[in-house]
Amino acid sequence: MSVGAIVAPLGMVLASYVTSMWQVYLTQGVLFGLGGAFVFSCSVTLPTQWFYKNRGLATGIAVSGSGIGGVALAPLSTHLIQQLGYRQALRVLGGMYFGILCIAVGLARARWRPPPSPTKGIGAFWDPSMATSSFALLMLFSVLVPFGYVGPFFLAPTYASYLGQSQQTGSNMVSIMCGMNAVCRISLGFLADKSGRLNTMFACTFLAGLFTMVIWQFADSYGIYVAFCVLYGLTGGGWVSLFPVVAAGVVGVKNIQRGIGLCYFSTMFGNLVGTPIIGLLQSYYGWTAAIQFAGAPTVAAGLVMLALRFKLHPKLFKRA
Repeated sequence: MSVGAIVAPLGMVLASYVTSMWQVYLTQGVLFGLGGAFVFSCSVTLPTQWFYKNRGLATGIAVSGSGIGGVALAPLSTHLIQQLGYRQALRVLGGMYFGILCIAVGLARARWRPPPSPTKGIGAFWDPSMATSSFALLMLFSVLVPFGYVGPFFLAPTYASYLGQSQQTGSNMVSIMCGMNAVCRISLGFLADKSGRLNTMFACTFLAGLFTMVIWQFADSYGIYVAFCVLYGLTGGGWVSLFPVVAAGVVGVKNIQRGIGLCYFSTMFGNLVGTPIIGLLQSYYGWTAAIQFAGAPTVAAGLVMLALRFKLHPKLFKRA
């Protein structure tokens, strides 16, 4: 986490000095993304060490900060760019990130340190006990779900303009989705402890894809689009909060670092190419192609989670 707290803000600050596009990729893309991954992947496993009975709620509260931060950062970033210019805005944001992450690193506490790997090389990332069909399904879910997850957030300003709204309205839509995302992560974490983590994971993922393919597809007015943003925000981020607790149930707490690490690594492809593909589809084929592509992988991921649920717990009416 300490490394990430330095690398991520450094990427933002260095991005303010770039003069060509490849430098943007290297600083704000690689450095900031790498630093954020260090911080997030380390911190997201901590609640599973401290909680068992209410593990879903605890993890939901822990990861809700990204949704709460998004509520403030979308309008704040727009305001800073308008008032200071994008270069100075990046420096201000980088300094702010550094301060916040220093506090986070100072407060983070692990209940126990993972035992040192008995082997080197691949043994540090893989344990033979993880070679199960259940973990394979979890990996497949990890590959599919990020393809369309961030598309609605990135395209919100563009779609708001398409509906005849202002750029500020588009930023407000992002804030609405982020705010609902924070509510979603906490409430679904609580619901997961009551009705089952796999059940809740399937429901929120499948509904998020369905809302995208149906409600967003027919959102030809501002009111309907706001309704979509609320519903997507309430369901789309559920997998982020539930993923660590589901992974703990599949691979066990002993292997949770390995399991989550491999699954998050498998999200790389979808995170890398998903949103650009959606943007290209929108540019060349219109909104229908982009929206359907954004929703289809999420629906497929929901069905994979349903298969995992019945693989682990075959009974239909079971809290799983």
